[in-house]
Amino acid sequence: MLLWSQSVDVVRESMFAYAQVTHGNIAYGIMAVTFLARLALFPLTLRLATSAAIHQQAMRRVAPELEAVRTTFKNDPARLADETRRILEREGIPVIPLTGFMGAVLQTPLLLALFNAVRQCASVGGRFLWIRDISKPDAALALLVAAVTAGSVAAGAQPDVPAQQRHLLLAMPALVTAIALWHMAAGVGLYWGVTSVVGVAQGVVVRRILGRQAAR
Repeated sequence: MLLWSQSVDVVRESMFAYAQVTHGNIAYGIMAVTFLARLALFPLTLRLATSAAIHQQAMRRVAPELEAVRTTFKNDPARLADETRRILEREGIPVIPLTGFMGAVLQTPLLLALFNAVRQCASVGGRFLWIRDISKPDAALALLVAAVTAGSVAAGAQPDVPAQQRHLLLAMPALVTAIALWHMAAGVGLYWGVTSVVGVAQGVVVRRILGRQAAR
């Protein structure tokens, strides 16, 4: 617990330090540290996102064969498991993508410390652009961040996803974001917005990487 508290304190004090550069405006401190933290994690998150996208593509490629196996051996669970494992091993597809799991484990402590520090700094309050007090919710910011979140999801979505699923894929995160930020401090919304902007950049880069691999 002591190490956790110290980690949150370091992140929080970093936000206050950056705020001093902008005449004590804590909103800029929140955004600056959030951006730097996300920038530091960008190579790892990019690798994880690329790995996940490649895994999804591979699973879609063998989906018809897996469906045929499920139909053929639906009454024989042991044979079904063996055949499924054989197909995945032949294609070099891991049953459980450990890269994504380990990456999430590595990122989680930092992201939780960042979020806790943001909440503490947001409680200080202060004005930012049209927002009178970042310690209170702001409807306009909630809607803006929801739109950016939808853009982030769209940037990372696979091009072969059916239109109906794509619309749902965009609508649900945006709706959840709007509802959540409607009741949260605007300072948390700024953190969320910066994170979503980085997500847009990540999605664009992942698409380019996958496009280059497909062209080979």
